[in-house]
Amino acid sequence: MHHSRFHLAALASLFLLLPAAQAGVEWGGCLVPGHNQNLRFTAGSILEFEGMVTETTRKLYDVTGSTWKQSMAESYDLNDFNLDGPYGTIGFSLDMAWEFFRLQLDTTFLNPSADATARRDYYIAVGEDIEYQGQDYDHLMIPKGTRFSADLAGNMTELNFLLVPVGVKAGDILRINPSLDFGVLLFGGKYDIDAGEPAGVKTYQDPPEDFAIGGSSSGFTILGAPQWGPGVEIRLGKAEGLQVDLQVHYLFATYDGSTAWLTTADHREKNLDFDHENLRIRGQVEIPMKRMSLNFGVQVQMIETDGMVTSTATDPDEILALQERFDKEFSFKLNSVMATVGVTF
Repeated sequence: MHHSRFHLAALASLFLLLPAAQAGVEWGGCLVPGHNQNLRFTAGSILEFEGMVTETTRKLYDVTGSTWKQSMAESYDLNDFNLDGPYGTIGFSLDMAWEFFRLQLDTTFLNPSADATARRDYYIAVGEDIEYQGQDYDHLMIPKGTRFSADLAGNMTELNFLLVPVGVKAGDILRINPSLDFGVLLFGGKYDIDAGEPAGVKTYQDPPEDFAIGGSSSGFTILGAPQWGPGVEIRLGKAEGLQVDLQVHYLFATYDGSTAWLTTADHREKNLDFDHENLRIRGQVEIPMKRMSLNFGVQVQMIETDGMVTSTATDPDEILALQERFDKEFSFKLNSVMATVGVTF
C-alpha cells in the first residue's frame, strides 16, 4: 500500500474531471431519493491480523558503556500468542448522505481465543495485578515451554466524514461522487491471559522489576489513528430501479512529533513517528421494494500502521536521570473480507 496514495488521489480526480466535460455537474453531489441512507449487517473473516512491538536500543546502555546489554531487547507479536488469525467477525455499518456532506460509521467485533506454548521467556506488563503470597504484581513472566491461554474480545470502529463538493451525472444511470474524507480509526479490546497458578517471583530488567512467574491477568488495550484522503462513489441504475453502488476510499495519516498530546506525564514524553494507511472497497446491489431497498454486497479492507517511539533525551545527564527503557518499533495490520446485507432508504 505504500506510495499508492498519490495514484488513488489522481484516480479520484480523474473521476471528477474527465466525465465533467461531457456530463452534468451537480453541487453537493448527486443524490438519489430513497438511496441516501444505508444500514448494513456485516459478517466475514479477518484473513490477516498482525500486531508487533519490538524493542530496538536503549540510550542508557550507550551512556553507561553497557552496549552489550542492547541484546536484552525483546520482541512480541500476535504469533507468540497464536492470535494472528484468520477469525470470523460480525458487525454493522451506517451511511448517511446530505448535500455536500456524508457520514460513514463502521464497527466490527472479533473474539479470538487460543492456547499456546511460550517460545521463550515472556516478560509482560499486565493490567490487573497478580496476587502471590500476599503481594500484588503488575508484571507477568511466562517461562519458556509453559502452556497458557490467551483471549481477546476486540472491536474496530471507523468514523468518517466526507466532503462532497460536486457530483457528476451522465444521463439517468451513472452518478459519480468524488469526496475528501476525514475521520478516525479505533481498535480496542479486552485481553485475558492464563498461565496457571503463580509459582514464584523473578526480578528482571534495569531498573529492576518484580515479575510473578505464572498467574492470570486481564486488561485493556486501545490503538487509534486519525485519517484522511480521497474517496469516490460510482452509482449505476435508474432512480426507481435496481441500483449498483461501488465505493472506494483510501485514507492515510503520517505523524512525526511529540507524544505529549497522549499523556500528561512530562517524564513520559517521547517522539512518535508513524504511518497509517487504510483502503476499503465496497460494492452492493440495491433491489427496490415498496418503501425501501434491500442491499447485498461485499467489502474488502486493508489496514496497515507502523511506527517508532523513541526517547527525546540527548544529554547524557538527562538520560541517566530518566533511566528510560528501550525505544520501540510497532506495527499493526488487518486485512478482511466481509459480506453485507441490509436496507437502503
